[in-house]
Amino acid sequence: MNGRATGLLRAVVSVALVALVMPGGSLARTDRVLAPSPEAASAFAPVQILDRATLGRLPTFTTRPFAIAWVTIRTLAWADLPLNGSALLSLKIAAGSDADGIVFRVVDGRRVYSPGNLGNDGIRYVDGYVRTGDPTYLDRAVVRAKKLLSLSRLSGSARWFPYLYDYSTEKIKAPWYSAYSQGFALSLFVRLYRVTGIQAWADRARETAMSFRRLGRVTQPWVAYVLNNRLWLEEYPSATPTHVLNGFNFALFGLYDYERLTRDPAARDLLRGGLRTIRSFGTTFRVPGGISYYDLVHRTRFAKYHLIHTWQLRDLSAISGEPWYASLAAAYWRDYH
Repeated sequence: MNGRATGLLRAVVSVALVALVMPGGSLARTDRVLAPSPEAASAFAPVQILDRATLGRLPTFTTRPFAIAWVTIRTLAWADLPLNGSALLSLKIAAGSDADGIVFRVVDGRRVYSPGNLGNDGIRYVDGYVRTGDPTYLDRAVVRAKKLLSLSRLSGSARWFPYLYDYSTEKIKAPWYSAYSQGFALSLFVRLYRVTGIQAWADRARETAMSFRRLGRVTQPWVAYVLNNRLWLEEYPSATPTHVLNGFNFALFGLYDYERLTRDPAARDLLRGGLRTIRSFGTTFRVPGGISYYDLVHRTRFAKYHLIHTWQLRDLSAISGEPWYASLAAAYWRDYH
C-alpha cells in the first residue's frame, strides 16, 4: 500500500465510541480502542488461534451472475479483524436478562431476541477471551451462539436466524431474515472454531454461509440477490429492498471470516461481489459535507451510522488491499468533522 493510502487509513482509525442498535434491540458498542486495555492484563494462558478449517465447498457458480472486484483478499491479524479491539464487554449480568444472562424484549406478551445483537455480542466476547485468556468470556460467547442455534431454522442445507417480530418500517412480517444478522452469526461461528478447534462450530459456519449462496428473490428465504449485475446483501429483504449500507458491510465481514478460514471459491466470489457493489455505490451513500445515507430508498441519515460506515470502509480497504475504500472512508470522516 502506498504512503498516501496508509495516511488515509491512519486518518480514519480514530473513529471511536460508535453505538449500534437493531430496531427494538439492545445497545451494542463498536468502539475500537487503540491502546491495550488494562483489563486485558491476565494470569490466564494465551489462546491459540487456528487459521484453517476443512469443510465441504459451497456450490460454485457455473456462470457467476454478478460482477466482482478483482482484488486479492488479505489475511488480517486477529486484533485487526472487524469488531475486534473494542472495549471489553462487561461480565456482569445485565438487568432484564433471561436465565442465561441474555437481554430480551417482550413483544405481544412474548420474549423475543435480536439475532444481530446475539451475534455481535458473541463476537466481542470471543475477542475478550483471546485478549484476556479468561474462559468466562468464552462461556458468554458460547451461550449466545447456542441461543442463536436454538432460534435458527434449516432450509435445505442453509441455516437461518429469524426475527420473530414484525418490522413495520420495512413492511416485513415475522419471521424475517437479515444479511446483517446472518453475517454476525457467520463471524461468530468462524471465530469460535478458531479459538476452540471444535468442528461443530465450523460446520455451523458452513450452514450459515449457505444462506448467502442462495440468491433471491424468487427462492425463499433469501438475504442476497442480484440486481443489474451487482450483488446486494440486504439487511431488510422486503418487497422493495432498501440497500442498507451498514448491514451490507457486516454481512461482508462474515463472508470475509468464512473465506479466510476455508479459502472457499464460492465464498470468495460472494465477498468480491459485495466489494464490487460497494465500489459502484459507495459514493451514492455519501452526502458531501453532511451525514451519509443509511439506505438508498428512504435516504434517512443518522450520525451513529455515518461513523459506522466510516470505519467499515476502512476495514474493507484492509481486507482487500484497495486504497479506494480508505479514500472514501477519509471523505466520510471529513464530511462529519
